[in-house]
Amino acid sequence: MDGRDEDVRRRGPRGGVTVTGAGEAEAVPDTAIADLGAEARAVDAERALAEAGLCLDRMRAVLRDAGVDDLSMRTTQSSTWTDSSAVGTSRVVARLGLQVTLRDVAVAGDVVGAAVVAGGEPARMDGIRLEISDPTGPRARAREAAWADAVARATQWATLAGRRLGEVQWMTEGGSDAAPLRMGRVMGMAKAMSVPVEAGQQTVSADVTVRWAWAEDVSSL
Repeated sequence: MDGRDEDVRRRGPRGGVTVTGAGEAEAVPDTAIADLGAEARAVDAERALAEAGLCLDRMRAVLRDAGVDDLSMRTTQSSTWTDSSAVGTSRVVARLGLQVTLRDVAVAGDVVGAAVVAGGEPARMDGIRLEISDPTGPRARAREAAWADAVARATQWATLAGRRLGEVQWMTEGGSDAAPLRMGRVMGMAKAMSVPVEAGQQTVSADVTVRWAWAEDVSSL
């Protein structure tokens, strides 16, 4: 075997086409994830933490009454710091975070709003994001669309070059799942409220880069 034969063995037949196909699929988000919290100020850390903790207790009670189980609530932050912005005084600020997963987007706004109201002045809502709980279906559709796009591109290039596509030599996948839709921040409220939540649609994307060899030219055999 000479050097050229060895090169062909390692790299495959010379000639071919490499293209990247892209595809997308739409899906309706079915899960809302709310980042809630409590922020309280007091003369010392113990009192600030106690006030923030009571706020979260009130919020959790409302969430449980709305059917949110404990496994769908988790602590995300626990911190204190000193606020000396006021001249001649300083207060300790305690911040506690609570992330809540809501599996009914249609009522998520009402549930979050009720929790924030129940929490009182220390209550905070840092944002709500909407996600697709199981992107398997839209991801598969996006891959199918990406593959069809790659085949169409490669076929066109082969036609322009006066060749036919042969076997696939290699392929690599890219793309991304839907980016979460985010909504804004809300401070504690003293009256009934509902946070506007519209599910809309999210896009799952995929791309694939494929290398085809040229089909063997039987006329030259």
